[in-house]
Amino acid sequence: MCRRAWTKNCRLTDMRLTKEDYEDIKRMVGMRQAAEYYGYQVDRQGRCLCPFHNDGHPSMKIYPHDRGYYCFSCGSGGDVIKFVSRLYGLNNEAAAQKIIEDFALPIKTQELSYREKREREQRVRRRQELERFTSQASNVLSRYRILLCEALRCPYTDLFDEALQMLTLVDYRLDCLKECPQELYADKKVVKWIGTIEQRIDRWTPGNGERQTVSG
Repeated sequence: MCRRAWTKNCRLTDMRLTKEDYEDIKRMVGMRQAAEYYGYQVDRQGRCLCPFHNDGHPSMKIYPHDRGYYCFSCGSGGDVIKFVSRLYGLNNEAAAQKIIEDFALPIKTQELSYREKREREQRVRRRQELERFTSQASNVLSRYRILLCEALRCPYTDLFDEALQMLTLVDYRLDCLKECPQELYADKKVVKWIGTIEQRIDRWTPGNGERQTVSG
């Protein structure tokens, strides 16, 4: 296995990796796994010598659940791709390619067939749709939450009872958007409910101008 000898002069393919490819790499190769593969022993506390400064005492923390690394001495931190990028002086694309090669990951970087290109395009389109939904839904629910919080200070308004009932649910939906947006987007009833909330907000706050609406 080539490690330090691997440089930017090694063969790289012309295939551009997608965001999904990067996420697959981080899902399939853990930070501890990568650190140990590239020659850094990680102790029981999840610490190892930092390769990015003259470290005489383990000061780099390798976080569990693939949450990356952070050095408490030099401040270097990031995910597994960033680690390999800095370790070998590569850009993120080349670092990702190296990880794919070193760990023999089932991520194809050679010329794709027509079917593979279509599947790749579909993954990119689904990811873009999810990102658009997450951004718009977060905006809608955040605005709705502000209105509900304001209504709680005015017990004689029409929104007071709604605020008492809905504020906890809105907070829960906002958390879901951060932790599991795919599940929320797959629930068409929730998507429709957010769209209804958006329409109501627009009636309450005129003059917002044109805005993309939430859709499933």
